[in-house]
Amino acid sequence: MPRGRAIPFFKAGIACCLLVLTVIARAQNTETVPGLTEGQQIPSISAPDQNGSTQTFASLKGQHGLLLLFSRSADWCPYCKLQLVQLRQAKQEFEAKGIQVASITYDSQAILKTFADRKGITYPMLSDPQSTIIRAFGILNPDGKGFATGIPYPGIYYITPDGVIRKRFFEAQYSDRFTPNNAYTVLFGGNAPTVQPAMIRHGSHVTLQITQSDAVVGPGSRIKLQVRISPAPKVHVYAPGAAKLGYKVVNLALDPSPGFHEMPATYPPGTILEFPQLRESVPVYSKPAVIGQDVVVAATKEFIRSIGQGKELEISGTLSYQACDDHQCFNPVREPVKWMVKVEPLDTARAPEAIRHR
Repeated sequence: MPRGRAIPFFKAGIACCLLVLTVIARAQNTETVPGLTEGQQIPSISAPDQNGSTQTFASLKGQHGLLLLFSRSADWCPYCKLQLVQLRQAKQEFEAKGIQVASITYDSQAILKTFADRKGITYPMLSDPQSTIIRAFGILNPDGKGFATGIPYPGIYYITPDGVIRKRFFEAQYSDRFTPNNAYTVLFGGNAPTVQPAMIRHGSHVTLQITQSDAVVGPGSRIKLQVRISPAPKVHVYAPGAAKLGYKVVNLALDPSPGFHEMPATYPPGTILEFPQLRESVPVYSKPAVIGQDVVVAATKEFIRSIGQGKELEISGTLSYQACDDHQCFNPVREPVKWMVKVEPLDTARAPEAIRHR
């Protein structure tokens, strides 16, 4: 069988918030964030929620566990407020999987009640003003000073019903926040049902489905873009690992943009196709395969200023591949792909002066 040839191819109101973010951002890195990790048992949880009810892990968890968001503040942290609202929006989808959701901050019950009422949040928002639970999880950020003393490293834990951490999502930069919908995609291998339907395109010898974890985002939101490539019957495309044998592998490349930065794309492992006459074992995709690409919406001052009351962000790129059947390889293809997301401005409103952090 012939092989395919490899071809190169915001203002004054947020000044205090930005100052705090600058001071504490330097310690946030996925490789250095401390704390409990996958496979470990969580400590005891007991804290009042925004309505004054004492919550424990037993009262918080669903049939299949708990998605627990640690956040810095619903008072002064705009990225935290964005993520807390995104958790409200994802609540129904996790509940459909038997998973309840909750959050923990060092905020007072009064701050949490004010924010919950303003944003229509009904899931439990736990108040941990002495950072007791935050410390027990090992994620206290020592760089929090002044009124930021006691904040955690922000992140999401998925905890099984027996109290074991199954997955955690922590960010490389302070402003970078996994959306709960992104976490849903990672945990369940598909987009939340409330996200817009996939766009389907018919390429050369393959069908492409283009999806995204979120349609509405904010600065710093880390979302997942996906391309599902389905070869036609008796057709395959080459998976990563085949390039060293000279084959042109599937490759997703995004166009550069000041509106986002990208993380490395993820490719599922291929199945091995044997070429006895060539004495080669080559990884291929002969069945549907999903390529994932996380991108983080920009949180630079320039981009935040450009948002105004909201803006559309286009994320475009190219999917390159070469399809082959049992007899021949077809011409290499560069298929354009595109996603659209609406970027909304950050919430910079603080809690009433009498109860806000000082």
